[in-house]
Amino acid sequence: MIKRLQIKIVLIITLLLAIAVAVLMLSINIMSQGQSTMRLRENLEKAADDNYPIDRTLDYLSGNDESGSWILRIKVDYDKTYLGYDGNIDFGNINVDALLLITYEAINSGKDFGYIDNLAFYVNRSKNYGSMVVFTDASSERRQSNNLILTTSIIGIASVILFFLLSVALSFWLIKPVRETFDKQKQFISDASHELKTPLAVISANTDVLEAEIGENKWLGYIRSESVRMSELINELLYLARIDDKTGKKLTMAEFNLSDVVLQTALPFESRMFEEGKKFEVNAEENITCDGDLSAIKHVLTILIDNAVKYSEEKGEIRVDLVRHGSKKVITVYNTGIGIKKERLDKVFERFYREDEARNSTSGGYGLGLAIASEVVARHHGTIRCESEYGKWVKFIVVLP
Repeated sequence: MIKRLQIKIVLIITLLLAIAVAVLMLSINIMSQGQSTMRLRENLEKAADDNYPIDRTLDYLSGNDESGSWILRIKVDYDKTYLGYDGNIDFGNINVDALLLITYEAINSGKDFGYIDNLAFYVNRSKNYGSMVVFTDASSERRQSNNLILTTSIIGIASVILFFLLSVALSFWLIKPVRETFDKQKQFISDASHELKTPLAVISANTDVLEAEIGENKWLGYIRSESVRMSELINELLYLARIDDKTGKKLTMAEFNLSDVVLQTALPFESRMFEEGKKFEVNAEENITCDGDLSAIKHVLTILIDNAVKYSEEKGEIRVDLVRHGSKKVITVYNTGIGIKKERLDKVFERFYREDEARNSTSGGYGLGLAIASEVVARHHGTIRCESEYGKWVKFIVVLP
């Protein structure tokens, strides 16, 4: 639980900072691109004026005294008939046909300003003769823009990585009080459970003695029944405490036949199903092996099957399936019944959580079984999830590697 909380903190901090960096870098690029485009457009607008001294060099246009930027103006009349061109370029290299093609493309674009490949153009629609189209090389501006995008991207990625590392360090500090509180809670649960076992054993033993003295008695029956329930709760609390205690007893990992374990765990429930008039079906593919703690996996199966029996309706159906999907082993425990509402599916694995309608006190549950199952499956690097159609059925699916 603490580890999941720490991961959430790291992800949230990193995500928020990454969004902030992305917005900042994007804003810088948009502003730079906008300023470059505006400057280029203003200069081309000036050059589109008939009175502009076009025979001069165009360093003024680019703002770079060493660039030697060129400019070319083409005039066409209203029906796009070529009238002539001028500018400060080597006119011996001009291909008029190619020039007219990009001129018509600029005019037909319907825009006053735009780009054709690495050429920037401006169209001045004159009342006197038609249109004047001004071209200049915008490759320098494009190159600067690409360099800025690359630079800001590198800075952004480096910043996100740095923020991630800082958030990891920060998360340890943030969860320290939570970890200390959680450790104290675990210690209390473990100590209290151990302390309760002794008086509970004394109560149970005295109940047996009294029953031998005075015979069967409903009040003694109540005491024995509640003692059994209390014993189950204490055992579940101790099991959770051992799972949480990473320094305590470790799981004993070994390869075992999962098919046999499923059958051995499920079949003893048949007599209970028969007494309650419920349909019980077990389907397990043969010779499926698993690497894990046999007793822990068996405990998970017992929890899920017992859960299905408790919360299935009268004369309902319970089904346990084991299949192989590639390298994964999939265990499914299904039962008909009231089911679980969709918005509560993620909560069923929380400790002490009990569904209002299905998980009431009459079922005898404490809201710990599914929490134990979830922890055990996670320790085996597997997954467990719940699916349900409220009012009809519920299904728990365990996937083991």
